[in-house]
Amino acid sequence: MPKRDFTRAELAALGVPPDSPQDVQWSETLLADEPVATLKYTQKRRAVFLADDERTYAVEYEAPIDAGDHETGPAPDGHGWHGDTVKAVQVVRRPVVVEQWLTYVPAFHDGPDTSALQELTEVYEEGGLRTRDARQNAAELLAKHAAELAATADTAWSVTCDDEGHAIPHSPDCHLSTTPRP
Repeated sequence: MPKRDFTRAELAALGVPPDSPQDVQWSETLLADEPVATLKYTQKRRAVFLADDERTYAVEYEAPIDAGDHETGPAPDGHGWHGDTVKAVQVVRRPVVVEQWLTYVPAFHDGPDTSALQELTEVYEEGGLRTRDARQNAAELLAKHAAELAATADTAWSVTCDDEGHAIPHSPDCHLSTTPRP
């Protein structure tokens, strides 16, 4: 995992950490500010930023909790960083599929007019990607695995079976049972 040390001054020049998570909207270098954990009096957050070497890095920092009228502690000293430099880890943006329970909604795109590209694009969009990025990722994934999918489809459909699902002797790899039924 590639890492790089940044001075506090370098991070401040990049807007890291932001004064508010909403600062991401107006920054060209600050790409994300995400919650990591909630501690007793502070919250641990992760800032993702674009450095001068055109690579993206992430650093964790501590920020005060906005708890309204509830008890909060003092702001963390130095964002919870110790020393003159802060270690950042290089990161890349990738879609992540997460399994979760959602309300069932019948699919409206199961018709013959929907392409594999469109359906996969919708999966990426549901995962939080913008339409342009979702379509690009879907196209790259389909292109990467096109030969594998074609070979699998050829193998699956090349089996010859009789009317009862038994493999004909020249097709021993029929996916249905080859034993006679009682």
